[in-house]
Amino acid sequence: MESLLMFKSKTKPLYDDIQDYFREVFEIQQARAWLASGAFFSVAGGYQALYNLFTETPAPDTVMLTGLGMATSFVMAAKRSSEAWPILKMQARLCSNKLDIESLEDTRKKAEKYKDRMYLGTGFNWGPEHAINMYKINALPSARRDQKVPLYLRKFIPYNPDLNEALGGEPFLMALGNEKAVTVHYDVGRAHTIIYGVPGSGKTTLLKLIALNKLWSKRKCLLIIIDPKNTPEMRNGLKAEMVRQGKGDQFYYFAPARPSESVVVDCLANYNRTSELATRVVECIPTGGSSGEVFKQFCWERVNQITQAAEYIGERLTLRTLHYYLREGLVRLVEKTCETYFSQEIGVDWKAQMNGRIKAMGSQDWLENMIMYYSDVMAKDKPCSQLSGIIDAFHKKSSEVSTKTGSLNAILEQLCSAPLDTLLSPDLNNLSDNQPNVVNLRELSNTGGVLYCATDGLTDPVISGTLSKLVSAAAAASSAERYNFGTGEEPEVCFMVDEAHNALNDPILNLLAVGRQSKYELYLSTQSMPDIVEKTSQATADRITELCANTIAMRCEGKVTREYVSEKMGAADLRKHQKMISNSASTQDSVSSFNSGSGVRESSEERSLFPPFMVSALPNLQAICSFSNGNKTLLRLPVEPR
Repeated sequence: MESLLMFKSKTKPLYDDIQDYFREVFEIQQARAWLASGAFFSVAGGYQALYNLFTETPAPDTVMLTGLGMATSFVMAAKRSSEAWPILKMQARLCSNKLDIESLEDTRKKAEKYKDRMYLGTGFNWGPEHAINMYKINALPSARRDQKVPLYLRKFIPYNPDLNEALGGEPFLMALGNEKAVTVHYDVGRAHTIIYGVPGSGKTTLLKLIALNKLWSKRKCLLIIIDPKNTPEMRNGLKAEMVRQGKGDQFYYFAPARPSESVVVDCLANYNRTSELATRVVECIPTGGSSGEVFKQFCWERVNQITQAAEYIGERLTLRTLHYYLREGLVRLVEKTCETYFSQEIGVDWKAQMNGRIKAMGSQDWLENMIMYYSDVMAKDKPCSQLSGIIDAFHKKSSEVSTKTGSLNAILEQLCSAPLDTLLSPDLNNLSDNQPNVVNLRELSNTGGVLYCATDGLTDPVISGTLSKLVSAAAAASSAERYNFGTGEEPEVCFMVDEAHNALNDPILNLLAVGRQSKYELYLSTQSMPDIVEKTSQATADRITELCANTIAMRCEGKVTREYVSEKMGAADLRKHQKMISNSASTQDSVSSFNSGSGVRESSEERSLFPPFMVSALPNLQAICSFSNGNKTLLRLPVEPR
């Protein structure tokens, strides 16, 4: 093996072929032999010297030879050790994983070195040269790939085989390149990002790091984070950073599981057109095919009629009042709308003027008389769309309404049950003294801060998904307002959704499509593409992957997801070597007649730069990334000490 080309440069590999590292390190065995030889000469020479000293006899000429042998042995031991050392270090990198453990303070100092760039960890840009070596290593026998560093050297060479089992995957991937800091420009994030990975692979750790980078950038921004798992490390890390910056009062924690600590999020507070409220509520209803869309449209019409009427009478809706009007308060709303209409069209004393005419309509019920008088007399010359709409809702058969609005009623029942009734519907008569604080997404998008929504998906995944959709719809409405009335000086809004497949709806798709112009950037984290397909449709899943230009994949196990990630990484013509050995002999020739030959044939073949089977071989806390700037990067995430 000494005939192989060897380099002393730190920038070049010791061996040209990565496979040459997967062998027994004979150099270290030779070093041990030379050390033993040096020890023997030392003991023998020392014994001879002591003998001569105590017997006062002259030293023989062999002492010089003993010293020469000792010096030669130690020099050769040092030489062989220096040759073995880089091989052992590389073997340790190839056969043993490692964790980048660093405190948030250290991570922050690293991130602040890169102006206008986001620090994501360490790694390198993945290219054909790494893919070639990856294929070579995968072709090796499993026994040959299992190399071990001697026990007496593990204090000096990082080698932890137990960590391989904890992190899983193939440990050699990160050793194929020169690991250095990985940073991306902040503008890359505006192209939107989707993150895939099995549970425990590091998706939440990555979201936390991205969110902290936003805070460390010293740019004015709003972070909206939807975390169904209520991850303590993520929540506490963001809160501690806001406190460090002197903005502890701008960290808003929404948590149905902890109502005493939670803020109130009024998702119906802001709108440009009243019809937006109906869209915001109805988007929480799951899609169920063509028939489901029909029911959805009916629900939208019903909610819109109520919101239009409430706007007309000067009443601001909350989810609780909307639920009340849909369930048992419709008669009261129709009556108030009629009274408001007659008061505006006739005057404040309309009852005294119109009492006789209205009663003359022939019904025993005063409300029915008002409705008939409006429909038969007033609507011809002075129509009111709000009143006409709520009357239409009032006249629909209750059996038809209950059948078509079952999903809507179920959604509102979820959102108006304790403790969500107070956390999503503030007391409008006592806003000044209302505790905890009421959060307004429009105001937050202008002032900045962190809104951390712990939707408690483990306890109740249905309500968690509904909450995610409602907050997403409210955030989309704030983005739309910037299009119409924004000045361009508003802060950036970073919208992060963990377990995003439960939160997907049309407002999120609209944010992905047009949110860039309003300074919105989205980070969607999910386990696999089939999760998105199950909750929406194949067409929606395809649209999401097209709208998210940045793809970050931790370890994935599903076939569809692995193939998609591999395709995003691209393909290239990769060199392939084929060894040929031939020999021949004939019985007609003499015994000494024998022909043989050997050679290596080099060819190229188009292959995936990162094949699907390697996506499932990524260790935890490592990811393969395809960014909108064209970079394909293998990434290792830093983690906090525990």
